[in-house]
Amino acid sequence: MAKSVSPTFEVVEHQPWRRPMVIIVTVVISACCFFAGFIFGQNKMTNDSAIHELASQELGAAKSRLVKLEAELVDAQLSSNVQRNASNSLRQDLTDAHNDRARLREEVTFYKGLMSPSSVADGLQVAELELLPADGERQFRYQLLLTQIALRRSFIAGDVRVDVIGRFADAKGDDQAVLSLTELAELKTYPLKFRFRYFQDLAGQIALPEGFEPQHLLVTANESGKGPLQVSFEWSVQNEQT
Repeated sequence: MAKSVSPTFEVVEHQPWRRPMVIIVTVVISACCFFAGFIFGQNKMTNDSAIHELASQELGAAKSRLVKLEAELVDAQLSSNVQRNASNSLRQDLTDAHNDRARLREEVTFYKGLMSPSSVADGLQVAELELLPADGERQFRYQLLLTQIALRRSFIAGDVRVDVIGRFADAKGDDQAVLSLTELAELKTYPLKFRFRYFQDLAGQIALPEGFEPQHLLVTANESGKGPLQVSFEWSVQNEQT
């Protein structure tokens, strides 16, 4: 026969004050946490506001420095441009002065030779033939200078022929072509006429045909009553000076 087990009972002391105490402690702790959070939030807001104000001040100062630096950069660039322009202008002035000096020396030498012909052969001289670029493709301006060398000068007259000697691109071997000035320019009269006592310029414009490569020019001057004078010049186009 089984034994019966009698239940056991634990007697708990009744504490009516415990529940209100727990509630009070909980409320106090919650209040403390809320107050601590509020204080922390206020401090954080204050710190963030201070940081924002400091950052705004630094940003304003940086913008001011940037504006100042940009102004200084513009001033430096303007100063550099002014100095560069002044340097270029001075360099150009020196170049022009040098060119003018060289041209004047050439003119002095020319006139000295013209007026003191002791060391130069007498009579008609083909002194110079100058080629300059003209407007248009394969077009050039020529300037031919004739002079007279003599102790006692009187007027001389005659005519001049100019031929351009070169090669066409499709020419075979060393075949050369001789093109008269009448084939290269529009002329009212040819040969070119001259009449002078000291010197005379003959000028005009020529246009080379396509495929023709000039090599030199042959000038034939005929003074009335005398034999022809022939002078050959290399084909050389000069840059026109301003």
